[in-house]
Amino acid sequence: MEKIAIVSRSFWPENPAIGEALLLLSESLGKDAQPIVITQVAKGFPEKLQMAKRGQGVKFSTLPSLTNSSSHMLLRIVELLTFTVFVFFSLCWHRPSKVYVATNPPIFTPLAVRLYCGLFGKKFVYHLQDIHPEATQVVTGKTNWVERLLRKIDVKTTRKAATVITLTEQMKSYITQRTGQELPIVLLENPSVQGAVQETNVVIERKQGFVYCGNAGRLQRIPLLLAAIERYLNEGGQLPFVFAGGGVYRGAIEKLASQFEQVSYLGVLPADQAAAVLRGYSFGLMPIDDEVTNYAFPSKSSSYVFSGCHVIAICGGNTSVTKWVLDNGLGFVAEPDMDAVVSLFHKLEREAIPALNVDAELFEKLTPQAHAASLEQILNL
Repeated sequence: MEKIAIVSRSFWPENPAIGEALLLLSESLGKDAQPIVITQVAKGFPEKLQMAKRGQGVKFSTLPSLTNSSSHMLLRIVELLTFTVFVFFSLCWHRPSKVYVATNPPIFTPLAVRLYCGLFGKKFVYHLQDIHPEATQVVTGKTNWVERLLRKIDVKTTRKAATVITLTEQMKSYITQRTGQELPIVLLENPSVQGAVQETNVVIERKQGFVYCGNAGRLQRIPLLLAAIERYLNEGGQLPFVFAGGGVYRGAIEKLASQFEQVSYLGVLPADQAAAVLRGYSFGLMPIDDEVTNYAFPSKSSSYVFSGCHVIAICGGNTSVTKWVLDNGLGFVAEPDMDAVVSLFHKLEREAIPALNVDAELFEKLTPQAHAASLEQILNL
């Protein structure tokens, strides 16, 4: 039987969207092939698999998770390099004929896969969920020899892939420009957290208000968003704003919440609790830096749609995010300008907005099951 390796640091149960999809993929591959999952896991992973009756027919090659998002950067870099070495030797030991690898962690782990496949004449599928180091460069605003070296490494890895998967036409265009050649690129949207799915027989009492669920980082235009909320509330706006998640602007969000009773900060929530919060409000806030849409797509987008929130994108009109929201009738877009954002907040307060009506085909595409099925089809090309 053919051996197929799945390489990703994001996996079930810690990652209930991509991780669930990859577990479903490995379980499906186990019917006709020998799947090997190479990942990092928290303590008690085998027991969790057994209790959930998951992973039948799948071989796991695992490294214990050593750090988390609050760990020192040096420790996280050491862990990344440790995982990369672990991936290379695991592949050499198991000798799969095909490898699926995603950009978690980026650059070095895909490099290990490329080196293994080059050494043994095997094929790999490269899933560019984010394009690094360009996405990081948007944060730092700096280009140096390290960034240029990392980009060269990743460009070569991308060129060597049998198939490249990415999220949007905008990212596909950038990958083609970046590599300087036409590549076999397949578009595949990220799945939603399964817990965000609405039960069709349950009536949900939604509050007219806004929710932001996810990382409050440097790419999410958080200073603009918070300033717009403050101005809207000072102008007499009444709608509530709820934030859930961590990030570098956590302190600024907590400060705003202490100043206005309409603003709440819930901290970092488990996936099921975050999904419940999303189902409780009408509008999901999705600000994003325009440049980064060349290299990534907001991960919270699918969960907003599944929860039934109208997506409120704050970005330029020529981005993939704007196209996705408007083409699919998923909500509203405001230019990243204070007046435009505040004006939209007031408009949504004044007007009666009908419930979000998501196309059934799009809804289905965003499930982990559909994502896993698409990945299996790509691996079988």
